[in-house]
Amino acid sequence: RLYELEEELSGTRFVRVSHSELVNLERITALDLSLTGTIKMTLAGGAAICYASRRYVKKIKQALGL
Repeated sequence: RLYELEEELSGTRFVRVSHSELVNLERITALDLSLTGTIKMTLAGGAAICYASRRYVKKIKQALGL
C-alpha cells in the first residue's frame, strides 16, 4: 500500500504529492504553481508530469524548503 511505502521512505527525498503518487524531489526539474492551489511538476527528462493536489502542497513546500 502506498501509505506503507510513504512511511518506509520518510526522511528521504521522496514525498507524497497526491492520493496515488510519490515523487523523488531530486528528479523535479520545474514547478508551476497554479491559482487554484495545485502544483504542476515536470520530472527529469520532461517526459513525466505530475500534479500535486492541494492537500499535499504544504508538505511539498516544506520538503523543498519554500
